[in-house]
Amino acid sequence: MRYIALDFETGNASRLSACALGVSIFEDQTPAGELVTLIKPPAQVGKFHWGNVRVNHIKESMVVDAPTFDLVWREITDQVDGSMLVCHNAMFDTAVLCACLAHYHIPVPDCRYVCTVKVAQRVWPELANHKLDTVAGALGIALNHHEAGSDARAAGLILQAALRETGSVDADDLACRIGMRLGRISCMGTVPCSIAKATRDGKAAR
Repeated sequence: MRYIALDFETGNASRLSACALGVSIFEDQTPAGELVTLIKPPAQVGKFHWGNVRVNHIKESMVVDAPTFDLVWREITDQVDGSMLVCHNAMFDTAVLCACLAHYHIPVPDCRYVCTVKVAQRVWPELANHKLDTVAGALGIALNHHEAGSDARAAGLILQAALRETGSVDADDLACRIGMRLGRISCMGTVPCSIAKATRDGKAAR
């Protein structure tokens, strides 16, 4: 199974303001490649917000000569279609992805995704919280938080750690073991990654 770990950084509250993308590719459970790039957002998203800049340290001046999302996407589109996407807080990253695809009239790939926040909540419930830096620190994963490449790599490694911890052979097996439904994006719409509700006997509903 190919896992594509993604992390977007944005310049402001607009989902179209993607200003950096980190990608880590895992073939089965082995790292197989990375891409890290700044992105020049469309002009209509407006100014970068100081709060975003404070977090990710990406200023408007840094992306003036960066490629636009459509050019960046060309580099990875063949890898993504049919793969399993991995994101920490996948609701955010998949929303940014879909917004950027729609803006540039790029077909939405047909792929499933897994949120490592929800994975960590089930596999390591004892942690104080399940933010990326907390989970990475607990697992000994090096992290330069809010640097897109580092965040993507960490999300991919968290999934690999969860597979090992639970003895799962792949993300489908992991989802079954921890009572989670994998998400999906496609031209037909988005199905969120979610934790299965427990039935009266305490078992996860299928």
